[in-house]
Amino acid sequence: MIRVKFILQFLTVYTLLLYAASDKPNTIETDDSRLDRIEEMITNPNERIRTLENIIINQKPDILNLKIKNRVHERKFWRVSQILGRSSQTMATKVVGSYANDLKNSKIQEKHEVLVKKKRLLEGSMVTTPVPTQKAVTAFYAYMSKSENIPGTHHTLIFDTAITNENNGYHPFSGIFIAPEKGIYVFSFSIRLECHSYGPYELVKNSQVVGVVFSDIRQVCLQDQITGTMVITANKGDDIYVRTHATTSHIGLIPSDDNGRSSFAGWLILN
Repeated sequence: MIRVKFILQFLTVYTLLLYAASDKPNTIETDDSRLDRIEEMITNPNERIRTLENIIINQKPDILNLKIKNRVHERKFWRVSQILGRSSQTMATKVVGSYANDLKNSKIQEKHEVLVKKKRLLEGSMVTTPVPTQKAVTAFYAYMSKSENIPGTHHTLIFDTAITNENNGYHPFSGIFIAPEKGIYVFSFSIRLECHSYGPYELVKNSQVVGVVFSDIRQVCLQDQITGTMVITANKGDDIYVRTHATTSHIGLIPSDDNGRSSFAGWLILN
């Protein structure tokens, strides 16, 4: 307030001096009129000063309210700053903690991989018991590609077309199966008979007859098929084959064609 009054008084005096200096030289005024004018000029500024004082007094509550609001805003700003500061610290802690956990997990993973590699190396250097593998299957099936014409006694029948020959025990050029291993085998042979034929047929192991089948259709003219099936024990290297009887002569043809085959088969069931 004091500064405002001082400024107004200074402006008033300055204005009077300018006005006095700007008066024309030929203007003649009395001392009373000048004094009146000066008094009037001084009075008006005083009125203005009082008006300004009243305005300032009236604005004091607003100024106080603004100061209070400003303090409230400052407090709110300070609280928000604290909250942000704590949040930033918490977030930073979480980020650092997460990074630390990732680093820890990464180291654990590396250790695990190293242990796995060492285990593999140790397992590779250890002598392990080999897993037993399944043995090869022994089985064969063969038939005559053409008919056998009136075979004599003690004659080995040759089934020259081998369809199945697992473990290569059967020899189609000789008609003999050579046992590749010891075990129990099943053998079956089927002989097709021509019209008015006659004769027995033997399954032989080495020189021992182990089975015989017989057919006699001399009195009739028809086609026939006889079959013999035997289960025997054979040692490795034993010969098994089919032949005509050693003493009884065979009469007739042994056919084998698309209408019916004469065949020989065998397979290992237990070793």
